[in-house]
Parts: sequence; structure tokens; C-alpha cells
Amino acid sequence: MPPPTPHGPGRPTLTTAGGVRDPLDFSAFCLLHRARWAQYARLRVGDRTRGERAVQSAFAELATHWGDILRGPNPTAGAWRILGRAVTRSHAAGPDSLHGALPPSQADAVVLHYRLGMTLTATADLMGTDPPEVAAHLVLAERSLPTHVVRTLERRPDTT
Repeated sequence: MPPPTPHGPGRPTLTTAGGVRDPLDFSAFCLLHRARWAQYARLRVGDRTRGERAVQSAFAELATHWGDILRGPNPTAGAWRILGRAVTRSHAAGPDSLHGALPPSQADAVVLHYRLGMTLTATADLMGTDPPEVAAHLVLAERSLPTHVVRTLERRPDTT
């Protein structure tokens, strides 16, 4: 059974390969974020297949609540929270070490910026926040983590 799709009267739609019609704004959002979400999920769960399942689960939940998400104060941040919950559910062994040691927003900023090599701006765009907030999350994370862990955090250049 295909995941629920968000549609309503007067909303432009796009027919996907599976014949499911999604509103253009939802389809565009999925296309824009899918690759980065998949990288993040794969890194968090340590497995490509489980990571992809988490992303699919997040998109299905997002589709169900798309109208509410769009009416909310920050659709990208709302979608990011849905992805975070989906990844956490798919991580059978419990939270990864960073997410076990830090608040979710700080751990996410560390994963995206240091582990995936994203710029502050790209990290902020994906999380639905702004670069100064990401910078604050990173500073707080660095202050909270043991020194030997902070030394292992090396930002790789963003290649996309």
C-alpha cells in the first residue's frame, strides 16, 4: 500500500512513478531533501537499508501531516523533527553515542556539520533554523563533550 499523500482541492499535483499523485510543493520538498536526509539517516543508524527505511517512514508521516506542517511556523523544522523521530525509531540498539550524550539539536548539528561536512548554512537549511543557531549548537556541543571526542570531530568539506 503506498504511503498517504497530501492533496486537497486546487493543489497542483504531480504523478509519481507509482501512479501516486502528490502536491507539487510536497514533491519538491522530498526531491530537495531526500539525498541529505538519506546521508543523515544512514550515518545515524549505521546501515544504508535501515536508513532508507527511516527516510521512507518520515516521508510517509510527513505526507499525512503535510497541510499541518505547511501551516506551522517553520515547515522545514517540523519535517526535520519527523525525520529525527523516524531515525530514532529505526535505531534498534538505542541512540548513537552523540545523540545519547547531547540534546537532539546539538547532536544533529554535530552530525551534519562535522560528520557529513555540511556548511553552517547548509546545516541550518536542512534543520530549519539559521546559521547562528547552528553555530551555538556546535559551541554548546563542544563544551559538553569530552576533549578527546571534540578532537575527533573534523569537518570534511561539503562536496555537494
